[in-house]
Amino acid sequence: MTPLHCDGSLTANRASYGGIIRDDTGAAIMAFVGKGEDNSVLGMELFPILREVTLCIENGLHRVSFRSDSKLAEDILNGSVNYPWNMQVLKDRIISLLGQLQHKEIRHVWRELNQSADFVAAIDTGDEESIFYLPDLVELIKDDSYRKTNFRTPSH
Repeated sequence: MTPLHCDGSLTANRASYGGIIRDDTGAAIMAFVGKGEDNSVLGMELFPILREVTLCIENGLHRVSFRSDSKLAEDILNGSVNYPWNMQVLKDRIISLLGQLQHKEIRHVWRELNQSADFVAAIDTGDEESIFYLPDLVELIKDDSYRKTNFRTPSH
């Protein structure tokens, strides 16, 4: 099962979200970060789950474990608590997409186990969402440490 960590970030100046998608061994394969449009803590905790579900479907990952440090977000999506009416549309979108997965679980993890997602969510990418494919980045960093010369291919 693919572990997915996500988090929202809300400061006085900015709302943002982010997450890390890992492979079955726990190695990070993708990260995403973007500017949020909801100025509520709960909205910014639920929105990265929506993005992760979407990215998983787009990338053929259908057996996933969502991990969030928001116990309330987990409880809302698992149907164990009532939630504010203004979260209904977001919750319904997530639940609808979750139905396209073969196996899924939504788990609460302590904040200390969600530090990578917290770090990513705080990156300021301006107004655009950014997606990083980490195996490529990890390989480039390793090549740099070995002083390997990489030649950029011309873009068309």
